[in-house]
Amino acid sequence: MKKQMFAALLICAMVLSMLSGTAMAAKKEKKPEPMPPTGNLDIADALTQELTVTVDGVETKVAEYIDVYIPEPSITDQKLSIFIPEGATKDSPIVLCVNNSGWMANSWAARTKVADDDPEKLAKYTSTDDKDKVGAILSRNFVLVSYGGRSRNGDPIDGKYDGHSPGIVADTKAVIRYLRSNADALPAGDVEKIVITGTSGGGALSTVIAASGDSPDYFESLYEIGAAGVEKNEDGSYSSSISDSVFAVIAYCPITDLGNADAAYEWTYRDARTALADIDFNDDPEKDPQIYYSADAATVMPEVSDVLAANYAAYVDGLGLKLDDGSDLTSANLKDAIVGLMETEIAESIEEIGVEQMRADIQAQDYNELPGVALDWLTINDDGSFSYDVDKHLTWVAANKQLKTVCAFSNRGLGWGNMNEDTLFGTPDFQYSAFEPYSWDNDAEAGNGCGKDDTGMSWDEFMQTEDGARLAKQIRMTNAIEYLNDKSGSAEAGKKAAHWYVRYGMNDRDSSFALETILRYSIANCADITDANFEFAWLMPHSGDYDVTEAYAWFDAALAQ
Repeated sequence: MKKQMFAALLICAMVLSMLSGTAMAAKKEKKPEPMPPTGNLDIADALTQELTVTVDGVETKVAEYIDVYIPEPSITDQKLSIFIPEGATKDSPIVLCVNNSGWMANSWAARTKVADDDPEKLAKYTSTDDKDKVGAILSRNFVLVSYGGRSRNGDPIDGKYDGHSPGIVADTKAVIRYLRSNADALPAGDVEKIVITGTSGGGALSTVIAASGDSPDYFESLYEIGAAGVEKNEDGSYSSSISDSVFAVIAYCPITDLGNADAAYEWTYRDARTALADIDFNDDPEKDPQIYYSADAATVMPEVSDVLAANYAAYVDGLGLKLDDGSDLTSANLKDAIVGLMETEIAESIEEIGVEQMRADIQAQDYNELPGVALDWLTINDDGSFSYDVDKHLTWVAANKQLKTVCAFSNRGLGWGNMNEDTLFGTPDFQYSAFEPYSWDNDAEAGNGCGKDDTGMSWDEFMQTEDGARLAKQIRMTNAIEYLNDKSGSAEAGKKAAHWYVRYGMNDRDSSFALETILRYSIANCADITDANFEFAWLMPHSGDYDVTEAYAWFDAALAQ
């Protein structure tokens, strides 16, 4: 990383687990987590401390403000830290870091505590890591905000599951509203220049925030938690006097469009499943239960995969999206669209890192000896010309890390797989709800309040009920694509961030290339977005913040526009 990207010493450690997932106490003796006074949202009452950090060998002061962002938090994690370097001004942008993965793990403490027992050791900390967004933020004298909130895997509160959608989305919007309500009192930071950033579930959360600014869809939830600027009217409707929109978004591998994610996954990987069917990846559920397929699941996967893939084709055909040349994007040419984006990335990578390094990158994977897995999905000639085979590429990706089970994102009650987002949805009385039609109709876990087994209704029948409409809204409120493609002109469509930076790795099987391509064209088709920067990242797995230099240079340019 260039010199200007060097991290701040102590402050970087205090948010280090945003980068590494590690959190330790600041001192050897453990003290209770600081809890600001509740009852108001005035930054003047925030807990404060001054930190001395070193950036590029120069000591500087950073002020930290710890406060609640709603008047009466239901969990201790519903608070935020605002880090303001001494060089920041009222014109400085604000970077809101989403502490989220898999739509869960929204802990404030895990991302704001000093990450080492020895303060003297921390005083010697210097980062030259290109993934260090904290250094990129503070070296630019930007304001850094880190916060915690409700989680879909959180314990029930008074017997109620409070972490379902739109819980963490509403919490994030409440943070933005807190910042705006304190705009004049903030020592530094421009609330009209907020960029939100996150990875995986946090990437999806970042994109839905960026797509749904000020949407009344969230007003009831915001009112219930006491978010700044939301009032309930005499007629039962809600109104808002403060905006929760953002200026820009930097998102990595977003797990979004969950209502269609299962179908997109099968549309993408159905043929790769067939190609790899005879390879014994793992027949021991104790070895890695996340990728273990039970025998029962294996007998139904081909049939279900075909149904879901067909559903996604119909969904894509109904979106009305346009390719860059103005022609229709349909299920018939979606694969060609994926190929076009992949080939663009390959060509750029040849220019940036070179032919030999790219060949070495492909050969370096540890699964290349599997029978039937060809390494010739990409052939690069010495002169920089190349040939690319998307089907072989998909098989290669699936051989790297076994594909998720069919119904990849909604399978809790099916009896196979344990990787799913079902606990993001449902009523407060139940831990989860199936949100894929097949999963609903075939749910076999009794007593969970969802599925045909518990309700007596098929998915189609249930969705005609009031409870079904509530579930549909929960799904919508986690989905940037739906807001991006909402052409109704209504307030519910939301205000869009003008600037979008989205990356998804070419070696990432946690979502699907089809879904991410649809996200890309949904961004490009949105008239309110003036800066759409999407790329498939060369051989990156499911991860984020791997191109901090490029991402924050992009943000610098966005600010200059």
